[in-house]
Amino acid sequence: MNTRRQFLKAALAVSATYPLPLLAAGSSAKKIRIGMITDIHKDLVPDADERLKAFMAAMDQVKADAIMQLGDFCQPKPANRAFTDIFNAFTGPKYHVLGNHDMDGGFKREQTMVFWSMQARYYSFDLGGFHFIVLDGNDRPAGWKGGYPHYLADDQVAWLKEDLEKTKLSTFIFSHQSFERPMCIDNQEAVRAILEAAKTPDGRRKVAACFNGHWHIDHERVINGIPYIHVNSASYYYMGGNWKKGKADPELAKTFPLYAYNAGYKKPIFTMLEIDPAAGTFTMRGMKGEWDGPSPQELGYKSDEVENDWLKPSITEVKERIS
Repeated sequence: MNTRRQFLKAALAVSATYPLPLLAAGSSAKKIRIGMITDIHKDLVPDADERLKAFMAAMDQVKADAIMQLGDFCQPKPANRAFTDIFNAFTGPKYHVLGNHDMDGGFKREQTMVFWSMQARYYSFDLGGFHFIVLDGNDRPAGWKGGYPHYLADDQVAWLKEDLEKTKLSTFIFSHQSFERPMCIDNQEAVRAILEAAKTPDGRRKVAACFNGHWHIDHERVINGIPYIHVNSASYYYMGGNWKKGKADPELAKTFPLYAYNAGYKKPIFTMLEIDPAAGTFTMRGMKGEWDGPSPQELGYKSDEVENDWLKPSITEVKERIS
């Protein structure tokens, strides 16, 4: 088997399966496949283009119905146009989620939206008999004093509640920041209450799962019946300024000064959400990878925010089933 086939096979290994809580009447029996990639960080790593191309090749190979990037994609500057064009070359539906780093460099959220051809910063769509909601966790709360905002403003929260009330379909939620991690979305408990309250007329749970990027970890947590699933970064785990993995190439460091503080992945990591109406399940597929250099564990890295066993260059199998 050649290297390309090995890569594609690894990229599409099954990672997690959950029964859906609600299947809409008349849903198509056709499986729905949505490729997902997140936290490529075009502006922070030297090989982002190659990583995105590998994702696109894999999605073309499996004939994905749609693709989605979950944020920290690229800044809206002319030098990144060719990178964005790689994603936009997909012939099917393609969806963007705004990440906090996508406005780095002094760019405004609206500039990023125009650069990516986003029509709205939060929105929803139907595909194959299912409902999908994309949220923007970059709102500024009252009294915000700087730094990266992580909040859903009142208008977005009201829209989310109304959108969930309108749909009769099983719903998947996508955001960059998580609704389950401490120090993430400031009003995440209020948002989770809305997700948990969304029921079908016979009282079944309407929200099937929530997916996010941002943390660069491999982790899943179920809260009151709803799985909150972290999609790992396509590129690396950032350890911070006290954890330099080694001496970076001086020329590379000029353009990518934070690269030496990353625990990098040798090959890109991404996944695919596959929804099977006939079986009443959805599957998140996974991919195993390798560290490019010493791992955080080998360096003695410790974090107060994440568990060390969540730090890995892969998306691994989750065996828990949700009733």
